Amino acid sequence: MNRSIGAELCFVAIVCIGMAAQTEPVLTTVNVPKYPPLARQARVEGIVKLVFTLWANAGEPTNVEVVSGHPLLKAVAMENVKTWKFDNSAAVERKYEITFKYRLSGIEVAGRGRESVTFESFHYVEVLTDPPELSVNY
Repeated sequence: MNRSIGAELCFVAIVCIGMAAQTEPVLTTVNVPKYPPLARQARVEGIVKLVFTLWANAGEPTNVEVVSGHPLLKAVAMENVKTWKFDNSAAVERKYEITFKYRLSGIEVAGRGRESVTFESFHYVEVLTDPPELSVNY
């Protein structure tokens, strides 16, 4: 009888450890985020924080909501996250937070400007672009 209880407790412990060790979902498909043209023109930089839900074993974000951020940056970040696809083997529904950092490089160039996007993970995305060329009127 004592062995049976011990075996059951070991089994429960192994299951709990296995559930805690589940890996995070893997971002498999993403549309590359863009710096909003109006925000670039207005030289707006900033952080946008969003949250979304991934249902158990589902790959598409739902309930995408903006937590904070500049109005010229929020909509484009939210629309981008809605296009993401994940490989998600989690057996439970879970909420995730994402931070988008929109930054101007400080290097003024003529024309559209270069843009780069860096994903540290799906939790942190940095969008960097060159600011628009300053126009000087004499």
